[in-house]
Amino acid sequence: MTAETDFNSGMDAETLTEGPAEKQSLFGRISTFLKKVPDGELMTPKTKPAQLRTNIRIAWNSQPFKLKLGKVALEFHPDLAITGNENGAIREWIVHSGRGFFKGIPMFIRIAPGEAVELGCADETQKYIFGFNKSVAGRHVRIFNRKGELTIQPLDLDRSTEISTTDSSTSVWQARRKNLKRLQGVLGHPLTQFDDKEALDVIRDVNKILTKEVYRDLDDEGNPGGIIRFPDDMTVVILGDIHARSDNVLRVLTEGGMLAALERGKACLVFLGDLVHSQETAELEDMESSVFILDLFSMLKCRFPKNVFYVHGNHESFSPDVGKGGVPQGVLLRKYLEERRSKTYVREIEKLFGGLAFVIQGKTFAASHGAPVRSRVTRDTLVNIRRYPGIQNELVWNRLRQGNRPAGYGKGSVKRFRQTLGLSKHAPVIVAHTPLSPVDTIWLDIGGIVGHHVVYSAHTHRLATLVMSDRQMTPLQFVPEQALAFLNDETNT
Repeated sequence: MTAETDFNSGMDAETLTEGPAEKQSLFGRISTFLKKVPDGELMTPKTKPAQLRTNIRIAWNSQPFKLKLGKVALEFHPDLAITGNENGAIREWIVHSGRGFFKGIPMFIRIAPGEAVELGCADETQKYIFGFNKSVAGRHVRIFNRKGELTIQPLDLDRSTEISTTDSSTSVWQARRKNLKRLQGVLGHPLTQFDDKEALDVIRDVNKILTKEVYRDLDDEGNPGGIIRFPDDMTVVILGDIHARSDNVLRVLTEGGMLAALERGKACLVFLGDLVHSQETAELEDMESSVFILDLFSMLKCRFPKNVFYVHGNHESFSPDVGKGGVPQGVLLRKYLEERRSKTYVREIEKLFGGLAFVIQGKTFAASHGAPVRSRVTRDTLVNIRRYPGIQNELVWNRLRQGNRPAGYGKGSVKRFRQTLGLSKHAPVIVAHTPLSPVDTIWLDIGGIVGHHVVYSAHTHRLATLVMSDRQMTPLQFVPEQALAFLNDETNT
């Protein structure tokens, strides 16, 4: 058994959590802070803009509204499910600039209950997402979310802050519903599993694409090598582990203009390994979800061969080493696919796994599933990675060095990895594989290593992506919803 697996411990994706006291203390500070802020007058935004000089409140059941900071207008949308109902009791708000949200990669921030967010030029991510200019103060307004109700507090009374109804006729949730229905037409197939013959034909088509996959450096034998190198002007959207959560993929695909960006060839979507095998305790032996996520990837790869990519993770294997909680998921998936489809289909899936790249690289970043290589290697070694099973193993299995993991990688490994790929000193190096808590989905500068980030996209309550574009890294967070169940209900009514 591979030394780096946590198979016997029941934790494939090792989770490190804060102590209860730390969590309670953090939430307690936020709660106390919010209680000190005056509520302000409850307001319903009107068509005519109103200047804000004091605190106001906006009810959760309000329609989307516009907040204009200086000369920059932002839209606030309640994050309803595609059914038009609340996403459970989450009551979060999505904030975007309106400019391009529905036409290209959706750039936004979220405000969850209990959160206080300051908007202004002082935040570089906000400045990039919203296009803040000199008319916007460094700390322009503060927004509080109390169980869905927003309190808006102007912070700089020398700058204009106006509130009104939105000009947009489409809400975020309505656009997502439309995109979900449209996706089936774009893919040319309902969002259901393939029948047996179709599944075999399609996976063979996918494997043909992989033999000549774009952006792959060729190894010494003329085959696609271990690195995908994206064009400098390409925007890359990275998802961490998916672990068979197809609804998580659909949420990202249908948000704003993500699907439109793929159709226009303006973005690439990358699955950073571990596409299969649910990690939810009650679903560890459920292979049905893994079958569908493989079918969904196949649909996407065939439709977008130059814009959808899949990187090798430790779960891309039928090995008995792959599993969680004592459940041999690799073995179970092979058996299920043989019985459900055929041994021929299983061989094609093995070919798929064997044909995946291990590293992705842009002009200013790099990513792999599990870890950068600990030893000093050349770019040629990574391109010819099929010759080096030990390095393959490191890239998908290894984790950050800690007291109980002395063989893990560290700051020096990240530094050498950047040098190997010709990247700058603090260029983002992104991994998945190791969620650091059961709550959060993205962790920045992990291990005290500047530019070293972890992204995880398989939680059932929240998922994250990292958008790499224009030398800017932008984290986005989404709330999963039951998209497939919604489509089934629509079909059956």
